[in-house]
Order: sequence, then C-alpha cells, then structure tokens
Amino acid sequence: MNRLKYYLSIITIAAGLGSCALESEVYDAINPTIFPQTEADAEALVTANAYGVFRNDGYSGMFNIANGVLLVSDLVSDYGECSWRQWEPVLYNRWQVGNGHIDNQYQYPNYLGKMTMTIDRIEKMDLKEDVKKRFIAELRCARGWLAFCMYDLYGPIPIADLETLQDPLAEKILPRLSEEEMKTYIETEIKAALNDLPANFKKGDPEFGRFTKGLCHMILLKYYMLTKQWTKAETEGRELMKPEYGYSLVPEYKDIFTLENEKNAETIWAVNCLPGYQQHKWHPHVLPNDYPTEPEGVVKWNGFKLTWAFMKTFEKGDKRLETIITEYTGTGGEEHSEALDHANGGLLYYGAIPFKYEIDKATTGEDNQIDWIIYRYADALTLLSEAIVRGGNVVTQEAVDLLNMVRTRAGLNAYNIGDFKDSRDFLDKLLMERAHELYYEGCRRQDLIRDGSYIEAIKQKCKDAGQTTLVSENYLRFPLPQWVINEGQGQIEQNPGF
Repeated sequence: MNRLKYYLSIITIAAGLGSCALESEVYDAINPTIFPQTEADAEALVTANAYGVFRNDGYSGMFNIANGVLLVSDLVSDYGECSWRQWEPVLYNRWQVGNGHIDNQYQYPNYLGKMTMTIDRIEKMDLKEDVKKRFIAELRCARGWLAFCMYDLYGPIPIADLETLQDPLAEKILPRLSEEEMKTYIETEIKAALNDLPANFKKGDPEFGRFTKGLCHMILLKYYMLTKQWTKAETEGRELMKPEYGYSLVPEYKDIFTLENEKNAETIWAVNCLPGYQQHKWHPHVLPNDYPTEPEGVVKWNGFKLTWAFMKTFEKGDKRLETIITEYTGTGGEEHSEALDHANGGLLYYGAIPFKYEIDKATTGEDNQIDWIIYRYADALTLLSEAIVRGGNVVTQEAVDLLNMVRTRAGLNAYNIGDFKDSRDFLDKLLMERAHELYYEGCRRQDLIRDGSYIEAIKQKCKDAGQTTLVSENYLRFPLPQWVINEGQGQIEQNPGF
C-alpha cells in the first residue's frame, strides 16, 4: 500500500467513521501541541485534507459512481440515460432548485476551508523547506482543482479567507466571488502549485496518486478550454506532450481500464483503488440484473446507459465498441438487444451498457479495485487539437495529426486534411471523436457547452426519448441549493433562471 493510501486509511480509521469522516473533521478539536508535530503528521494531515474530497469510495467522494460530479455531468449530456426513472429530471434537464442529484454537488466546497486551514498549520510547522513547499503545493493544487470543478457546475461560489475561518463564531456572510475573482483564484492556485510538485509518477512509485505538475497542467488546460482562452490552452496541451511527463497512449483502448494495466502511461490522474482502502461501484450501476459475469457474485442493478441514438454515431470497426454492450444473452437464456428490448420493455430499453472497466477476478459483491481514471492523455491530445483550430479558425495538419493519434488507436482510418470542409466540420468530427473516446469520463457536458451546441443537443435527446425539457441558456450552470440562498440572507444570488 503506498503512502497516499496508508494515510487516508489511517485518518479514516482514527476518526472511527467511514470515508465520510474526512468531510466532518472539526479543526478546533485538533490540539496543535500534540498534532501535527512531525513530518509524518503533516503528511497525514495534508493527505486527508488535500485528497479526501477527490475520492471514489462507494458512495463517498466527489468522483463516486452513484451521484458524483463527473457522473452527473455525463447524465445531463446528450448521451446520458438511466433505467432508474427517478433520474428523469436530471437526464432531460428539468432541473429545479431542490433537485437532490443537482444539489448534492454543492457539498464539496466545504473542503476549501479545510485546505486553507491546513495550509496555515503546515506553514507554522518546523519542517524541511522542500517538504513544506511540497505539502503546501498539494493543498493549493487541491484548492484550485476543487474551485474549478465547482465553477464549472455552479459558477462563482463564496470562498472564505483564513481570517474568516479562524473566527467561526462571527456571523459573517460571504457573497459569491465575482467572475473575475473566481477565475483569478483558480488560475493562481494551480500556478502556485506547479513549481513545487514532481512532473509525474510512474507505476510502482509509492507516491503514485499524489498530485503532480502534469495534473496541474491538465487542470489548466481544462480551465482554459472552459473559459475559451485558446492560446493558453494550446500552451498547456503542448506542455503535456514534453518528454519529462512521460505520457503516451496505451496501444489498445480496452486495456486502459484493466487491473493489469492500471497506472499506465496514459493516466494523468486517477483515484487509487484497493480492497480495504477504497473501491468503486461501477458495474453494479451499469450492468443489467441478468447479465452473465465472471465471477458470478457481482451485484447488478441495471442503471446508467448510453442512448441508442448515440450508439448509432459510432463507425463500424471502432474498437471502443468492445467496451460497450449492445446485446447479450441473459443468465435465464433471454436475448437482449435494442430491437428486442424496445419491443418488450426489456433491460436494454433505455440504451446500451457502458461496460468500460473490466471486472477483475477479485471482485465480490458491489466493489471493484481498478483505479478510477479522472484525466488521461487522450483527453489532453484532443483538447490541444481543438484549441489549435479554435484559436486560428483554420484546420492545420498538426491538429489533424493529434486527432488521428486517438482515432487510429481505435482502429479507424486516419483523417486527411482534405476530409474537412472547414473548421466547423473539423470541430463536429473532433467532438464526436471525444464523445466516443471519453464516454462516462465527465467530458461531454463541458464539450457541448464550450461548443455552443449543448441546448440543441439536449433538445434532440429529449425529442428522441419523447420527453419534455426545460433546457435553456440558464441550464449551462446548475442552480444553487435553496439552503445556500437562505443562509446568504440576500447576499448570495441564485443563478439566472432558477
């Protein structure tokens, strides 16, 4: 078990609670004359508070499968579907203030205060200067990344400074940051973390899973694409291609998501999973109840799907289809497919199965120990390709070559520059390539919003499903939970349209 796993486990056990204990740590209960004192203490404190939110442990953590940030982001995209009909308001963009799945994402900003308080504690400790810088860099990376994720979903949020956090009894109501203040916060925090973090970790390194310079550049790439700063995004994409980071594509797409190949060179950052530490519940959430598995004891609830309309956008021979189940024979001998299940209301009625991760042989019940990938190199390469074309409004050979790196890995013919009528045609094809490549990795909503095609895509999705929708320009961001507005006492305004 590497040190990241060790310290997160120790902090959780010490709290006498499950992984949610990391969210409810009471800082005033820490006696600074006892803890933290040593470098090991500092590392444990940093690990709990910098990494605790970025987990996928059952139903805990921002990246959990049941209702985490990336999962919900894909369900509100054009390909997200689910057999559980309580998800309909989310799937078809009929969100209103008070929707639990939307409100749930707003629990995570609380970690920003914990990170800020931990930076203050670390700064006051007697540690080697390089060690102190590294710990503070991890915490600042965490603050910037979490702020970016919340900005993407909700827009600017209130962020407490150290002085406010140190006086919790004062009834001080913080307004949301302005757009520019929020953007400055994200960019400042990530850039501040860069210089004091290692470029990358490789498989076998006991530090694998801790934050790196490569992760910081990936977050900046995502942020600059979100804010349409194409030149800066291009710079970040090119940075990630430098040899010092060691990123490369795994030769076979399906091998990315296996136990044998976890921590591969394509992974920029993943949630470290391991029995007894944290495990995710992907297969229970996607597999139909009668789907045959090896081992047999895998729990299956028949939940999340890929729309049949989306499945028709794949080209014949696309190797990524090897990770998607479009038909199967059930354990009771019943045949399942789009046509059959549409006719009889069967288990594939709402869409295909996004199998993606292998079922490792040690799987029992609900849990899977394969690292859960958050960012990978294929994402960076295609974003760089997009930034080049958007920045210059012209299709370049370099942009085509970058797209082809991902496309040919999927077993498809490479594009020639003459295959594109114009930059718009290129972007349409690139965004579809990203959807096929990165399905259920939390990218599609951002892609469509950035492209300006989100509303149209959701309206088409709802039309295909015979569903009504409330989607409009206001639905580019989630509404704030009502309790946030109430506690704001007039100083926190709701997002427009809600």
